[in-house]
Amino acid sequence: MAPTEELTKQLEETLRRANTILYKRGRSILIGMEISALQFNALLTIREFGPLTMGDLGKHLFVACSTATDLADRMERSSLVERVRDNKDRRVVRLHLLARGDEALDAVIRERQSFLGAVLKDYTDEEYEDLLSRLELLTQRMELK
Repeated sequence: MAPTEELTKQLEETLRRANTILYKRGRSILIGMEISALQFNALLTIREFGPLTMGDLGKHLFVACSTATDLADRMERSSLVERVRDNKDRRVVRLHLLARGDEALDAVIRERQSFLGAVLKDYTDEEYEDLLSRLELLTQRMELK
């Protein structure tokens, strides 16, 4: 069955609601660590893609280079990241995660996973596997677009 406009709308709304709920669960941890949502997204991006220049970070976060630089300044003052000059080209500076940044990411991810585990505890193995495989397929097809 091809998705109708209404089904597509319902799916987008459902995914958005689920994302908002997960976001709120993680946000409670970040508030206690005095880390903003944008800082968390930056930390997650650095973990996923490796050390990044300010320009690359800005592209991943869809913010101006100046905003990425300001963000990096605040994260560096909070000991979440450090700036490291490139060995081959000293003009290039990349942001590297520090232990406190890794710990913040781990704490938020643990909280989200714990919350999801509590939600999914009443699922049968078959329901869980079905949900997971369908979400993986959706993600794979989205990545191809």
